[in-house]
Amino acid sequence: MSSDVESDHPVIDPTQNVLDLVEAAVQRLDDLREAEAAHQREVSRLHAEHARELRLIEKDRLDAIRAVDVGAVQRAAEVQATQAGALAAQVVATADAFRASLAAALEPIQKDIRDLRDAQSRTVGGKDQGTDIRTNVSALIAAVGVALILVFGVLTVLAR
Repeated sequence: MSSDVESDHPVIDPTQNVLDLVEAAVQRLDDLREAEAAHQREVSRLHAEHARELRLIEKDRLDAIRAVDVGAVQRAAEVQATQAGALAAQVVATADAFRASLAAALEPIQKDIRDLRDAQSRTVGGKDQGTDIRTNVSALIAAVGVALILVFGVLTVLAR
């Protein structure tokens, strides 16, 4: 029987068939590796493009935040300048009012000093009159001291 099988079918060397199959498999593996490498390059390219887009979006976000901050600083500077102007005007008005009230407070003291000088120059001098003038001068000095204490008190309050 073995002769029948051999005679009906030609004998094929399996080595060439195996070699062809191995070569086809190797070619298939090479094709798959090449396709995988192309796919990896595309994924890397997409990843880089996406990262670039994210950086641009983040840059735009930070620029918008900075623009808002710059606007807020400018607005604060404007408000501060307005407040400084109002405060300066208020200080000038307060100083003018203080000068006027100080002049009004000192006017009676200055009048008393003038009166004392006039009285001193008119009197020819008696002991009783000299005592009266000294008493008036002492009262005047005390009044000037009280006035100065009041002035410094007001200045201290205004300085705060």
